[in-house]
Amino acid sequence: MAEQVSIVTTTYRNYDKLQRCLSSVMENTKYVDYKHYVWCNEPDDSIKKIIHDSMYINNILFNNRIEPIFNDNNNGSFSSNNNELVAEVEGKYVLLLNDDVDPLNDTWLYSMVKVLESDNSVGAVGSLLLYPDKKTIQHCGVFFSSKTNNLPFHLFYKQPLEKVNSFVSQYRYYQAVTAACMLVRKEDYLAVGGLDESYFYMYEDIDLCLKFKTQLKKSCVYCPDAQLIHNEGISGGKTNKKAQQNIELFKNKWTGKYFDDLCFYQSIPNYMVYKRKI
Repeated sequence: MAEQVSIVTTTYRNYDKLQRCLSSVMENTKYVDYKHYVWCNEPDDSIKKIIHDSMYINNILFNNRIEPIFNDNNNGSFSSNNNELVAEVEGKYVLLLNDDVDPLNDTWLYSMVKVLESDNSVGAVGSLLLYPDKKTIQHCGVFFSSKTNNLPFHLFYKQPLEKVNSFVSQYRYYQAVTAACMLVRKEDYLAVGGLDESYFYMYEDIDLCLKFKTQLKKSCVYCPDAQLIHNEGISGGKTNKKAQQNIELFKNKWTGKYFDDLCFYQSIPNYMVYKRKI
């Protein structure tokens, strides 16, 4: 029987963070049948040992939830790696998970799954991501505004959690959430063509959410009960030239196709609160 959730993680020699990610997922994921697929680009012996030690003790299998895929090169992108991997997995739901993200509570994935199980109008579910101090916000939803040069940004980025906790503790609708930890239906992902491979480690996740919105008429929901640490900036990488190309691509595709929502989120505490159907 296929797993309910296929967790997909791509990595390139991110040794310590990958080890922590694998162990924290195993230790802090309950109440959901899942398989963790780990796409390893150009793996060396150290990465292979990390994978092995996450699955075996004295060569006896103790964790059968990890499925490694060893890719001989590192020529692809976040988009192309994930698209190839998602096409092969068997779960009804797919969780895109960075290799530098660590779950904090054991119901994080269960809480995200419950949203998709109960509401077909939701296309993607995001999470609360904190910096390693567990006090500072990295992601609690993405906003759009003409004040930010028509580019998307994380709401309450780098602000103290305690300062806005009453706001971020609510389930909310957003136009986009980050793919550092994003749950989708596999069929929806494939229906919109997955992640746009024209991007290179920037905006491909926001693009995906906007495709759910425009093509499938489905919303994104932020799930505050899914809480994880994100060591931002460690995974992937981009040059200034690539970053500018990503910006121009995003603007050309989406400027004028989303609504300016920053002022509403900042001024109305109950703006876009999501009423769970569970």
